[in-house]
Amino acid sequence: MNSNLLKLADFKIHKNLLMILGKSSFSHSAVSLKNKCGSKGPPWRVMFFGNDDFSVKSLQMLTSKMRTQTIISKVDVVTTSMGNGINVRSFAKEEKLNIYDWPINTTLLDGKYDIGVVVSFGRLIPEKIIKCFPLGMINVHASLLPRWRGAAPIIYTILNGDLTSGVTIMKIHPRRFDIGEIVKQHSCSVGKDETADELKKKLSNMGGRLLIDSFKELTRNLRYAVPQSENEITYAPKVDKNLSIINWNETDSNSVYNKYRALCGLWPLITTWHGTSIKLLKVCNYQTTNIDTQLKPGDLIFDKQSQKLFVKCGGKGGYVSIEKLKIPGHRTMSGKDFFNGFVYMKPISERKFNSTQVN
Repeated sequence: MNSNLLKLADFKIHKNLLMILGKSSFSHSAVSLKNKCGSKGPPWRVMFFGNDDFSVKSLQMLTSKMRTQTIISKVDVVTTSMGNGINVRSFAKEEKLNIYDWPINTTLLDGKYDIGVVVSFGRLIPEKIIKCFPLGMINVHASLLPRWRGAAPIIYTILNGDLTSGVTIMKIHPRRFDIGEIVKQHSCSVGKDETADELKKKLSNMGGRLLIDSFKELTRNLRYAVPQSENEITYAPKVDKNLSIINWNETDSNSVYNKYRALCGLWPLITTWHGTSIKLLKVCNYQTTNIDTQLKPGDLIFDKQSQKLFVKCGGKGGYVSIEKLKIPGHRTMSGKDFFNGFVYMKPISERKFNSTQVN
């Protein structure tokens, strides 16, 4: 009888131990999202898809977390960038991360990663790639979605004079860009003189921090991601050099200045002076009241008091000052030098810029 009691006691102890171990093995999976899909974290195994300097900040922060082996255990990289300048490939080489060229074979992904992270990659991700990641894929997008879906959200933010911008972490869907559920968002103000390059730097830092924040309680954040609003959707398609052309008849001073702020890191603004295409390298919004009301869009006036050359704008009106410009065959010059060397000798009726087309 005593022997049977001992056996029963031993069985109960063994059963309780199994229950304790069982609970322990699920300590990270109150969300059993990661268990249902075969994910192993945390810490999480990440495949990073990115190319340019905007991507690098997020990759830098992921790599830093990987070094601590806390929330990230592995970071490998897929990129189309080459090794020159500040880009993902050059950073990954410095950090001795594994680098794969795009397109990548699914056999290199299956069972080896928990989640894919996409930052400024510029490629649609096929469904078969997304399905390789148990937790799917997330994207760092440089706008407050659904505003400015597309390839150039920062440029369009500045171009349209937005006073607020931000970063969105969203889920990646196949076949269409920037439509996935929102995991996290964070907003910031945009200065009235802030350029696209300055905003890009600010948002790349913000995006990296928000990405790392998303990895804290990752499965919960993914589970509670919310669909994007169907209202207030705007698009930011890829821009080309024709956007830099100024139509003085239709464009007011705010729009010219916003165009300068949006494009100054890519191209100068383009106009024509007596048949010659010239580059406007620096433009400012110009406030003045003592102006000839008979001026027409494109007309050039030199303000002796401020020593500034300014242009009459169309649309809602206003003026922009030309701070720096370049004429083919001549050195870069100030607006004042351009007035003294080229404009002053012309009759007043011929002192004007015209719209042009890029060859």
